[in-house]
Amino acid sequence: MANPIIMAVANHKGGVGKTASTATLSAILASKGKKVLMIDLDTQSNLTRHFMEEIPERVIYHAIRDRRDLPIYEVRPNLHLVPSSLDMAGIEIDMTSMRKREFVIRDLLAPVQDDYDFIFMDCPPSLGLISLNALTAANKVLIPMKADLMSYYGLSMMDKFIADMQDLNPGIQIDFIFFNIYEKGQILTESIESDVRANYADRVMKTFIRKNNEISKAAFGYTDIVSYNPNANGSKDFRALADELLEKLGK
Repeated sequence: MANPIIMAVANHKGGVGKTASTATLSAILASKGKKVLMIDLDTQSNLTRHFMEEIPERVIYHAIRDRRDLPIYEVRPNLHLVPSSLDMAGIEIDMTSMRKREFVIRDLLAPVQDDYDFIFMDCPPSLGLISLNALTAANKVLIPMKADLMSYYGLSMMDKFIADMQDLNPGIQIDFIFFNIYEKGQILTESIESDVRANYADRVMKTFIRKNNEISKAAFGYTDIVSYNPNANGSKDFRALADELLEKLGK
């Protein structure tokens, strides 16, 4: 498959729903017949636990350490996962002595990326070497955020971080922003949403994901919200978001 979408799902702010968003969008796109690979880059391995009750012996840590052979597991039809584990906690120390360490993930993806329509990388909530690797490998960046002050600061930090790495990945930018865990009717919420839409224009998705406790329950059941409860508000919102994303990408 030519020209896969390689999407870094990132925000310097934690707690904005990056992992649930990655899991749900990936599952929806796979159900539409798209071939999707998810890469869990977070030490907490929450994306892995959305789809696996037991973490396998070989995970992303080993591929980065050895600089070869992504461990890819099929978790559903059209849906594959590169899992993570607590071993990732020490990976940035392991990488400090590597040559061209910013390009490890890009090089790991090169042999397999053309097998997929979409590759989603669930980034850790920090702007360290792993996030830098993901953004160097990506051709699109998706930012989930809450309509709150800390998420707004996180968005600004992401923008500056990406602007400063043009030598590693020329042209990389924030392509898509969406409001997650959204609670309408609050003054600060509406003020921040208005500012973000004014500053980022059509890069901000029209669809927002309403706050929905069913999304958290789905993760505890090793699944995504659409599979867990297809009639929940979270399912409806994420299906609309997936459709909007496909439309914007011309897919």
